[in-house]
Amino acid sequence: MTVSVHRPAAMTRAAHGGPGRARLAVCAATIAACVPYLTIKIAWLSGSTVGWNDPAAADDSALYVGNAITLGMDAAAVLVAAAFTFRWGRRIPAWLVLAPIWVAVGLLAPIVLAVPLGTFLQTFFSSQPLTGDDNALQGWVYGVVYTGFTVQGVGLLTAFVLYARARWPRTFEIRTRSVPEGPTRSLQVLLVRGAAVPAAVFAAAQLYWAFGGTAGLHGREAADRNLAQQLADGVEGLLAVATVAALVLIVRRAARPGRFAVPLAVAWAGSGTMFAASLYGLLVVLGRPGFLAPDAASATGLIALAGVLAGLVTGLTGAVLLAESRGALAEGQSARPTASSTP
Repeated sequence: MTVSVHRPAAMTRAAHGGPGRARLAVCAATIAACVPYLTIKIAWLSGSTVGWNDPAAADDSALYVGNAITLGMDAAAVLVAAAFTFRWGRRIPAWLVLAPIWVAVGLLAPIVLAVPLGTFLQTFFSSQPLTGDDNALQGWVYGVVYTGFTVQGVGLLTAFVLYARARWPRTFEIRTRSVPEGPTRSLQVLLVRGAAVPAAVFAAAQLYWAFGGTAGLHGREAADRNLAQQLADGVEGLLAVATVAALVLIVRRAARPGRFAVPLAVAWAGSGTMFAASLYGLLVVLGRPGFLAPDAASATGLIALAGVLAGLVTGLTGAVLLAESRGALAEGQSARPTASSTP
Protein backbone atom coordinates (compact mmCIF):
# COMPACT_ATOMS: atom_id res chain seq x y z
CA MET A 1 0.00 0.00 0.00
CA THR A 2 1.43 3.34 -1.02
CA VAL A 3 0.70 6.49 0.94
CA SER A 4 1.15 9.82 -0.79
CA VAL A 5 1.79 12.88 1.33
CA HIS A 6 0.82 16.32 0.06
CA ARG A 7 3.47 18.92 0.88
CA PRO A 8 2.57 22.59 1.05
CA ALA A 9 4.13 24.81 -1.60
CA ALA A 10 6.27 26.63 0.99
CA MET A 11 7.77 23.33 2.18
CA THR A 12 8.43 22.26 -1.40
CA ARG A 13 10.27 25.51 -2.12
CA ALA A 14 12.30 25.16 1.09
CA ALA A 15 13.20 21.58 0.22
CA HIS A 16 14.57 22.69 -3.13
CA GLY A 17 16.35 25.71 -1.65
CA GLY A 18 13.99 28.29 -3.11
CA PRO A 19 12.98 31.42 -1.21
CA GLY A 20 9.80 31.44 0.80
CA ARG A 21 7.21 34.17 0.78
CA ALA A 22 8.79 36.01 3.71
CA ARG A 23 12.20 36.23 2.03
CA LEU A 24 10.63 37.32 -1.27
CA ALA A 25 8.67 40.03 0.55
CA VAL A 26 11.80 41.31 2.32
CA CYS A 27 13.69 41.36 -0.98
CA ALA A 28 10.89 43.21 -2.78
CA ALA A 29 10.57 45.81 0.01
CA THR A 30 14.33 46.40 0.08
CA ILE A 31 14.56 46.86 -3.68
CA ALA A 32 11.50 49.14 -3.67
CA ALA A 33 13.18 51.29 -1.01
CA CYS A 34 16.17 51.74 -3.33
CA VAL A 35 14.08 53.02 -6.26
CA PRO A 36 13.47 56.62 -5.08
CA TYR A 37 17.14 57.19 -4.28
CA LEU A 38 18.26 55.68 -7.59
CA THR A 39 15.71 57.81 -9.44
CA ILE A 40 16.94 61.03 -7.82
CA LYS A 41 20.58 60.20 -8.53
CA ILE A 42 19.87 59.33 -12.17
CA ALA A 43 17.97 62.60 -12.56
CA TRP A 44 20.84 64.63 -11.12
CA LEU A 45 23.43 62.85 -13.23
CA SER A 46 21.25 63.61 -16.27
CA GLY A 47 21.38 67.33 -15.56
CA SER A 48 18.13 67.78 -13.65
CA THR A 49 18.02 70.16 -10.67
CA VAL A 50 14.88 68.67 -9.12
CA GLY A 51 14.99 69.03 -5.33
CA TRP A 52 17.60 71.81 -5.35
CA ASN A 53 17.02 75.23 -3.81
CA ASP A 54 20.19 76.47 -5.45
CA PRO A 55 20.47 74.97 -8.97
CA ALA A 56 23.96 76.43 -9.37
CA ALA A 57 25.22 74.23 -6.51
CA ALA A 58 24.29 71.12 -8.52
CA ASP A 59 27.00 71.94 -11.08
CA ASP A 60 29.84 71.10 -8.69
CA SER A 61 32.05 68.46 -10.34
CA ALA A 62 32.80 66.85 -6.97
CA LEU A 63 29.06 66.36 -6.44
CA TYR A 64 28.78 64.76 -9.87
CA VAL A 65 31.45 62.20 -8.97
CA GLY A 66 29.86 61.64 -5.57
CA ASN A 67 26.44 61.11 -7.11
CA ALA A 68 27.88 58.55 -9.54
CA ILE A 69 29.57 56.65 -6.70
CA THR A 70 26.51 56.63 -4.44
CA LEU A 71 24.33 55.59 -7.37
CA GLY A 72 26.59 52.58 -7.87
CA MET A 73 26.49 51.75 -4.16
CA ASP A 74 22.70 51.76 -4.05
CA ALA A 75 22.54 49.68 -7.23
CA ALA A 76 24.87 47.20 -5.50
CA ALA A 77 22.38 47.04 -2.62
CA VAL A 78 19.77 45.76 -5.08
CA LEU A 79 22.11 42.97 -6.19
CA VAL A 80 23.01 42.10 -2.60
CA ALA A 81 19.33 41.86 -1.61
CA ALA A 82 18.70 39.53 -4.55
CA ALA A 83 21.75 37.41 -3.67
CA PHE A 84 20.44 36.96 -0.13
CA THR A 85 17.10 35.77 -1.48
CA PHE A 86 17.62 33.47 -4.46
CA ARG A 87 19.47 30.16 -4.78
CA TRP A 88 22.33 31.52 -6.90
CA GLY A 89 23.39 33.67 -3.93
CA ARG A 90 24.41 30.54 -2.02
CA ARG A 91 27.05 29.78 -4.67
CA ILE A 92 28.79 33.16 -4.35
CA PRO A 93 32.12 33.02 -2.42
CA ALA A 94 31.63 34.05 1.19
CA TRP A 95 33.98 37.05 1.05
CA LEU A 96 32.14 38.46 -1.97
CA VAL A 97 28.90 38.39 0.03
CA LEU A 98 30.23 39.49 3.41
CA ALA A 99 32.32 42.47 2.28
CA PRO A 100 29.48 44.54 0.74
CA ILE A 101 26.99 43.78 3.52
CA TRP A 102 29.64 44.72 6.11
CA VAL A 103 30.03 48.13 4.46
CA ALA A 104 26.26 48.48 4.00
CA VAL A 105 25.58 47.74 7.66
CA GLY A 106 28.26 50.23 8.63
CA LEU A 107 26.68 53.00 6.58
CA LEU A 108 23.04 52.23 7.36
CA ALA A 109 23.10 51.12 11.02
CA PRO A 110 23.47 54.67 12.45
CA ILE A 111 20.66 55.86 10.18
CA VAL A 112 18.31 53.04 11.16
CA LEU A 113 19.03 53.45 14.87
CA ALA A 114 19.07 57.25 15.03
CA VAL A 115 17.15 58.97 12.25
CA PRO A 116 13.56 57.74 12.97
CA LEU A 117 13.87 58.44 16.71
CA GLY A 118 15.70 61.73 16.16
CA THR A 119 13.12 62.90 13.63
CA PHE A 120 10.28 62.04 16.01
CA LEU A 121 11.89 63.90 18.92
CA GLN A 122 12.78 66.87 16.72
CA THR A 123 9.25 67.11 15.33
CA PHE A 124 7.36 66.95 18.62
CA PHE A 125 9.80 68.23 21.24
CA SER A 126 12.01 70.78 19.51
CA SER A 127 11.46 74.09 17.76
CA GLN A 128 14.47 73.58 15.49
CA PRO A 129 13.78 72.75 11.82
CA LEU A 130 14.52 69.24 10.59
CA THR A 131 16.92 70.69 8.01
CA GLY A 132 19.08 73.78 8.15
CA ASP A 133 17.74 77.15 7.10
CA ASP A 134 20.57 77.75 4.62
CA ASN A 135 20.40 74.49 2.70
CA ALA A 136 20.92 73.84 -1.00
CA LEU A 137 18.46 70.93 -1.02
CA GLN A 138 14.73 71.03 -0.47
CA GLY A 139 13.34 69.36 2.64
CA TRP A 140 11.43 66.60 0.83
CA VAL A 141 14.70 65.22 -0.57
CA TYR A 142 15.91 64.41 2.94
CA GLY A 143 12.60 62.77 3.78
CA VAL A 144 12.66 60.56 0.69
CA VAL A 145 16.33 59.67 0.99
CA TYR A 146 16.48 58.87 4.69
CA THR A 147 13.16 57.01 4.71
CA GLY A 148 14.56 54.88 1.90
CA PHE A 149 17.83 54.35 3.75
CA THR A 150 15.97 53.25 6.89
CA VAL A 151 13.89 50.70 5.01
CA GLN A 152 16.96 49.53 3.09
CA GLY A 153 18.89 49.03 6.31
CA VAL A 154 16.14 46.99 7.97
CA GLY A 155 15.54 45.00 4.77
CA LEU A 156 19.18 44.21 4.06
CA LEU A 157 19.82 43.19 7.66
CA THR A 158 16.74 40.95 7.73
CA ALA A 159 17.62 39.38 4.39
CA PHE A 160 21.19 38.79 5.53
CA VAL A 161 20.15 37.11 8.78
CA LEU A 162 17.81 34.76 6.88
CA TYR A 163 20.56 34.06 4.34
CA ALA A 164 23.22 33.46 6.99
CA ARG A 165 20.99 31.13 9.00
CA ALA A 166 20.50 29.01 5.89
CA ARG A 167 24.15 29.05 4.77
CA TRP A 168 25.96 29.02 8.14
CA PRO A 169 23.42 27.66 10.67
CA ARG A 170 26.08 26.49 13.13
CA THR A 171 27.16 30.11 13.72
CA PHE A 172 23.78 30.81 15.33
CA GLU A 173 23.89 27.69 17.53
CA ILE A 174 27.44 27.42 18.87
CA ARG A 175 28.39 29.07 22.16
CA THR A 176 31.22 31.55 22.42
CA ARG A 177 33.29 29.40 24.77
CA SER A 178 32.98 26.48 22.35
CA VAL A 179 34.53 28.33 19.40
CA PRO A 180 37.93 26.67 18.87
CA GLU A 181 41.11 28.66 19.37
CA GLY A 182 43.16 28.91 16.21
CA PRO A 183 46.91 29.43 15.85
CA THR A 184 46.51 33.21 15.57
CA ARG A 185 44.61 33.71 18.83
CA SER A 186 47.48 35.59 20.47
CA LEU A 187 47.67 37.88 17.43
CA GLN A 188 43.92 38.43 17.62
CA VAL A 189 44.25 39.54 21.24
CA LEU A 190 47.08 41.91 20.30
CA LEU A 191 45.08 43.40 17.41
CA VAL A 192 41.99 43.96 19.55
CA ARG A 193 44.03 45.70 22.23
CA GLY A 194 45.77 47.83 19.63
CA ALA A 195 42.49 48.75 17.93
CA ALA A 196 41.10 49.90 21.27
CA VAL A 197 43.23 53.07 21.11
CA PRO A 198 41.93 54.53 17.80
CA ALA A 199 38.45 53.22 18.66
CA ALA A 200 38.54 55.17 21.92
CA VAL A 201 39.59 58.34 20.06
CA PHE A 202 36.80 57.88 17.55
CA ALA A 203 34.21 57.10 20.25
CA ALA A 204 35.22 60.08 22.38
CA ALA A 205 34.84 62.49 19.46
CA GLN A 206 31.47 61.06 18.39
CA LEU A 207 30.08 61.16 21.93
CA TYR A 208 31.37 64.72 22.36
CA TRP A 209 29.45 65.80 19.25
CA ALA A 210 26.43 63.78 20.36
CA PHE A 211 26.19 65.76 23.60
CA GLY A 212 26.29 69.12 21.83
CA GLY A 213 29.98 69.80 21.25
CA THR A 214 30.84 71.61 18.04
CA ALA A 215 34.63 71.84 18.06
CA GLY A 216 36.07 70.39 14.87
CA LEU A 217 32.90 70.99 12.84
CA HIS A 218 32.43 73.46 10.02
CA GLY A 219 30.73 76.64 11.19
CA ARG A 220 27.61 76.15 9.06
CA GLU A 221 27.48 72.45 9.89
CA ALA A 222 27.71 73.20 13.61
CA ALA A 223 24.91 75.77 13.38
CA ASP A 224 22.57 73.35 11.58
CA ARG A 225 22.98 70.42 13.97
CA ASN A 226 19.78 68.63 14.98
CA LEU A 227 18.75 65.76 17.23
CA ALA A 228 18.92 63.13 14.48
CA GLN A 229 22.53 64.03 13.69
CA GLN A 230 23.50 64.05 17.36
CA LEU A 231 21.83 60.69 17.92
CA ALA A 232 23.69 59.26 14.90
CA ASP A 233 26.99 60.48 16.37
CA GLY A 234 26.06 58.90 19.69
CA VAL A 235 25.20 55.59 18.02
CA GLU A 236 28.55 55.55 16.21
CA GLY A 237 30.41 56.27 19.45
CA LEU A 238 28.58 53.58 21.42
CA LEU A 239 29.06 51.03 18.64
CA ALA A 240 32.80 51.73 18.66
CA VAL A 241 32.99 50.96 22.37
CA ALA A 242 30.73 47.91 22.02
CA THR A 243 32.84 46.54 19.16
CA VAL A 244 36.02 46.36 21.22
CA ALA A 245 34.12 44.92 24.21
CA ALA A 246 32.46 42.25 22.04
CA LEU A 247 35.75 41.21 20.44
CA VAL A 248 37.41 40.97 23.86
CA LEU A 249 34.63 38.61 24.95
CA ILE A 250 35.12 36.53 21.80
CA VAL A 251 38.92 36.23 21.92
CA ARG A 252 38.77 35.44 25.64
CA ARG A 253 36.03 32.84 24.93
CA ALA A 254 33.87 34.30 27.68
CA ALA A 255 30.97 32.23 28.95
CA ARG A 256 28.55 35.12 28.59
CA PRO A 257 26.77 36.01 26.49
CA GLY A 258 26.30 32.37 25.67
CA ARG A 259 25.49 32.50 21.98
CA PHE A 260 28.46 33.27 19.76
CA ALA A 261 26.15 35.14 17.36
CA VAL A 262 25.46 37.90 19.93
CA PRO A 263 28.97 39.39 20.35
CA LEU A 264 29.73 38.53 16.72
CA ALA A 265 26.77 40.65 15.54
CA VAL A 266 27.81 43.58 17.75
CA ALA A 267 31.41 43.43 16.54
CA TRP A 268 30.21 43.08 12.95
CA ALA A 269 27.96 46.14 13.06
CA GLY A 270 30.37 48.26 15.08
CA SER A 271 33.49 47.57 13.04
CA GLY A 272 31.56 48.18 9.83
CA THR A 273 30.21 51.47 11.19
CA MET A 274 33.64 52.73 12.25
CA PHE A 275 35.18 51.81 8.92
CA ALA A 276 32.44 52.85 6.48
CA ALA A 277 31.26 56.03 8.21
CA SER A 278 34.82 57.20 8.81
CA LEU A 279 35.95 56.38 5.29
CA TYR A 280 33.06 58.41 3.93
CA GLY A 281 34.04 61.35 6.14
CA LEU A 282 37.68 61.02 5.12
CA LEU A 283 36.75 61.03 1.44
CA VAL A 284 34.75 64.22 1.99
CA VAL A 285 37.79 65.83 3.59
CA LEU A 286 40.03 64.78 0.71
CA GLY A 287 37.54 65.54 -2.05
CA ARG A 288 36.19 68.84 -0.77
CA PRO A 289 38.70 70.35 1.67
CA GLY A 290 37.19 73.81 1.20
CA PHE A 291 34.00 72.60 2.88
CA LEU A 292 35.83 72.42 6.21
CA ALA A 293 37.04 75.32 8.28
CA PRO A 294 40.86 75.70 8.24
CA ASP A 295 41.11 75.00 11.96
CA ALA A 296 38.82 71.96 11.75
CA ALA A 297 40.24 70.00 8.82
CA SER A 298 43.12 68.41 10.73
CA ALA A 299 41.01 67.31 13.72
CA THR A 300 38.19 65.97 11.58
CA GLY A 301 40.59 64.11 9.29
CA LEU A 302 42.46 62.53 12.20
CA ILE A 303 39.25 61.36 13.85
CA ALA A 304 38.07 59.86 10.56
CA LEU A 305 41.46 58.17 10.13
CA ALA A 306 41.20 56.72 13.65
CA GLY A 307 37.78 55.31 12.81
CA VAL A 308 39.00 53.78 9.54
CA LEU A 309 41.95 52.11 11.26
CA ALA A 310 39.89 50.84 14.20
CA GLY A 311 37.13 49.53 11.95
CA LEU A 312 39.54 47.86 9.55
CA VAL A 313 41.60 46.16 12.26
CA THR A 314 38.59 44.95 14.25
CA GLY A 315 36.87 43.80 11.05
CA LEU A 316 39.92 41.85 9.90
CA THR A 317 40.30 40.33 13.37
CA GLY A 318 36.76 39.03 13.20
CA ALA A 319 37.31 37.74 9.66
CA VAL A 320 40.43 35.82 10.69
CA LEU A 321 38.62 34.35 13.69
CA LEU A 322 35.73 33.18 11.51
CA ALA A 323 38.08 31.75 8.89
CA GLU A 324 39.96 29.72 11.49
CA SER A 325 36.74 28.52 13.09
CA ARG A 326 35.08 27.62 9.80
CA GLY A 327 35.48 23.86 10.28
CA ALA A 328 33.97 23.86 13.77
CA LEU A 329 31.15 26.16 12.74
CA ALA A 330 30.35 23.93 9.78
CA GLU A 331 30.37 20.67 11.69
CA GLY A 332 27.04 19.48 12.86
CA GLN A 333 25.33 20.78 9.77
CA SER A 334 26.37 17.79 7.71
CA ALA A 335 25.94 15.45 10.67
CA ARG A 336 22.29 16.32 11.19
CA PRO A 337 19.85 13.55 10.33
CA THR A 338 17.78 14.22 7.26
CA ALA A 339 14.26 13.00 6.72
CA SER A 340 13.97 10.13 4.25
CA SER A 341 11.20 9.94 1.72
CA THR A 342 11.05 6.17 2.12
CA PRO A 343 10.20 4.16 5.27
